[in-house]
Amino acid sequence: MVCDPDPIPLRQYASLVAALYRGPRQQSPWSDFLEELRAVFEPCITVIGLRLPRPGDPGIAYVGGANFSPEDHRSYANKFKALDPLVDLPDGETVALDDVIPRRELERTAYYQTFMRPFDQAQVMGFDIHSNGRVAVFLRLIRGHGAPDFDRRDRDILELLKPQFRELVGWMDSSRTHLREHQLFEQASSSLAMATIVLDAGLNIVHSNSVAGQLLDSGNGISRVGARLRATMPGSNQQLQQALQRVLASEDGRVPVVVPITRAAHRHPLLLTLKKLPVHEEPEDGPHIAVYMTAPEIRQLDQIQLVVDAFGLTPREARLVIALSNGGTLDEFVASTGVSRNTARTHLYSAFRKVGVSQQSSLVSHVIRAIYGL
Repeated sequence: MVCDPDPIPLRQYASLVAALYRGPRQQSPWSDFLEELRAVFEPCITVIGLRLPRPGDPGIAYVGGANFSPEDHRSYANKFKALDPLVDLPDGETVALDDVIPRRELERTAYYQTFMRPFDQAQVMGFDIHSNGRVAVFLRLIRGHGAPDFDRRDRDILELLKPQFRELVGWMDSSRTHLREHQLFEQASSSLAMATIVLDAGLNIVHSNSVAGQLLDSGNGISRVGARLRATMPGSNQQLQQALQRVLASEDGRVPVVVPITRAAHRHPLLLTLKKLPVHEEPEDGPHIAVYMTAPEIRQLDQIQLVVDAFGLTPREARLVIALSNGGTLDEFVASTGVSRNTARTHLYSAFRKVGVSQQSSLVSHVIRAIYGL
């Protein structure tokens, strides 16, 4: 019994798969993969896409071996997509134009005459990979007139690539989920005035949200010196740098470290929570540290605006109900703000009316739900 030779050398296949997974991170997506694929199927134009074109939408596709302008993509979507016989492919099934329509019959169609022939396209073969009922990624190989026909070896190579494409789809779906989670976390932490900074293994700042940027720019307690995080008070800075090194060197980074930072212009310290992040996709980058910072005065301003917007309170009324929600009393609010007790009681009863309650406990419950989303 004679075994069929492998359709592609193992080394070439491994390089091709590596380029496929590297593709989304390239400045020109999948440029390496498309070029390596062309070498495997030479002569050939290669196309990998993430969204099928349709009238009014050119889709998302990357091409190797040909220069198609944005206008060419739009023209195909608007004028020719509806005529393309290689559409609605079954999930994971390799299909060639020759499987769908005889070549001589194809050459008599308007699609061939107006689109394929002007672009020197005689053969097309590929597959679609579906996810959640839609095409998530597609691959097309295109050969021109006079090129050899696609054969069994070509189809066998595509069969080897399909499992890798399915893994790619799963990875991209997961990445999109993580991106959405990151965006939601970014919005939430910004709305709650939690400053977030990420440091790399060299303790350089690689990310900071908008709240962190404000704190760093103010230079009150914490600042950015080059790409490094610094406390502005010498004693606090020494404590911060020692804590960062301790977190970075720790074997078990699950337990966060809290560092209070003294500030010259505020009686309340800035609280920094340091947490070592696990290494995932790129271990060569080393561990990262997340730094979460809370500044009471900024947090209070955000809460005041949130309560004002939610219940139609005045800023003074909002300050009072937030103080009560944080466990304070009416007398403590009077003492800390200097307003009269009668004025504070007037604010309180006005807040009762606007929130639609008659008891302080109910008022506090409504405000806490508005601030923290409980």
